[in-house]
Amino acid sequence: MMKIRQVDHEYVAEEQKIDFALLLARLLSAKGMTRAQLAKAAGKHIAYITRVMGGNANLTIETMAHLLAAVGEELKITCHRL
Repeated sequence: MMKIRQVDHEYVAEEQKIDFALLLARLLSAKGMTRAQLAKAAGKHIAYITRVMGGNANLTIETMAHLLAAVGEELKITCHRL
C-alpha cells in the first residue's frame, strides 16, 4: 500500500496564492497591462485585483481562469509529485 505523505495544506494553499499572484504580475508586465486595465477587462474592482496581486484573496478556480482570460491566457492545472 502507498503511504501518503503528510502535508500542511494551509501552507501549500498560501504558497499557491502567492505563486498565482507572481504569475499574474509577470503576465501583466509582459503584456504591458496595468492592474487597472486588468480590473476593467475582468469586470472586477481594482481593490480586488490588489488583494489578488498581494496574495490576499481566496481564489476559486473559476476566478483564476477568469483573470487569466482577461490577460489573454488560459488556466492549466498540473500536479507535481510531493
